[in-house]
Amino acid sequence: MKKPLIGLMMLLFAFQSNAQQITWQCSNVKVDNAPAFITVWDQFMNSDLGKMMTPHAVFEFVNTNSTNPSTHQLCWFSDDPAKLEANQAMFASAKFMELFPVVNTYINNVDEISNYMGQALIADPGDFSLRFSVLYGINVKDPASYAAAFTKMKAAFDKRESSGTVELHEMLAGGENGVTHVVIVRAPSMAEWLSGRNEFIASKAFQEFAAATRPISDIIETTSGRPLQFYNIQ
Repeated sequence: MKKPLIGLMMLLFAFQSNAQQITWQCSNVKVDNAPAFITVWDQFMNSDLGKMMTPHAVFEFVNTNSTNPSTHQLCWFSDDPAKLEANQAMFASAKFMELFPVVNTYINNVDEISNYMGQALIADPGDFSLRFSVLYGINVKDPASYAAAFTKMKAAFDKRESSGTVELHEMLAGGENGVTHVVIVRAPSMAEWLSGRNEFIASKAFQEFAAATRPISDIIETTSGRPLQFYNIQ
């Protein structure tokens, strides 16, 4: 059911007030020789060309399902879409420079499983470095209502004595199996994530969120991972 335009505009204003509009492009990849790849990738990102790119992160998957063979995720972030788009041209130029070994290693050791683009709706980039994350790929049928319920739930989540965070992202292109949005819950460790999860899902705030969103959304997939390295972070 569509919401009135003015209600949607107010909701988007709330997003702008509480989150940086970070756009991200990610590739889920299967790496055959992870140590070799990470070594040359680190050399590339620390080269003069790599340092010209937008902030970048390498994540390692910890838990995946049987339909997702990915071992790593490569992501670029920016609040300037033009700079994000420029990454592609810079990476392609590596083929014609002394950085060709990077491209050769990528071709020989990496299978791209999926490529997708999204945008943070409610997220703080300062939390991206937390050491453990669980990602929920969700099909949302009523984005405005889901976001309103999420905003209310997050307000309660943030009042807790916890160093974890919960985020809402929109899938703009690519993705898998009808996923329209991604909810990410981050914590300093898997143990802290699990402890915080078990406590919060029993709370009134989460139960109200679940009741409000269950009729308008379906969880499609759940994965977990941790960051290995960040580059070009100011």
